Amino acid sequence: MANKMKNCKACGQEIAKSAKTCPHCGAKQKGSMGKILLGVLVALVLIGVMGSIGSKKSGTENGSTSGSNSGASTSITQTESSTNNETEQIEYTPITVAELEEALEANAMNASDTYKGNYYAVTGALSNIDSDGKYIGIEDPDAEFTFFTIQCYIKTDEVKDAIKQISKGDVITVYGQITDVGEIMGYSMNIDRIEN
Repeated sequence: MANKMKNCKACGQEIAKSAKTCPHCGAKQKGSMGKILLGVLVALVLIGVMGSIGSKKSGTENGSTSGSNSGASTSITQTESSTNNETEQIEYTPITVAELEEALEANAMNASDTYKGNYYAVTGALSNIDSDGKYIGIEDPDAEFTFFTIQCYIKTDEVKDAIKQISKGDVITVYGQITDVGEIMGYSMNIDRIEN
């Protein structure tokens, strides 16, 4: 019977693997195998599309901070030089991949309004590394089985060198701007730097 049980992601109580909601706290559990297989197919198609789009983009996309950051009350600040020798402060709000996934699943339109164009320090597990050095993916390190990844685009040789020093599964923090949010495509961000 023990192998037919799992822990609820919300409250940690032991529940049946087949439970769609937790009987203890009422939290929604992961979807059925059909949804997972559909997710795999969609993810493979999207990775191919995003790879071809990423290779066609040129230059860097350094937008300015817009909107209000919600979530964690603390932020991480980094000073960067702009082309006219002025400095600007960028505040990176700490957040996890799990929090971003939860926000997207709850309401994709609200997630887009909240996160798109803002700067975050996103913590997650390295899930894939593009062999051409164009992007990486990060996912929830605590998820037993997931297809949700955040596509992070590599814009500098310094970031490429940092990625060469880490491996799949390593928990890292990616600092950068979320450039796109979509119900199917998920989150895309440009990497300013990486820490592990």
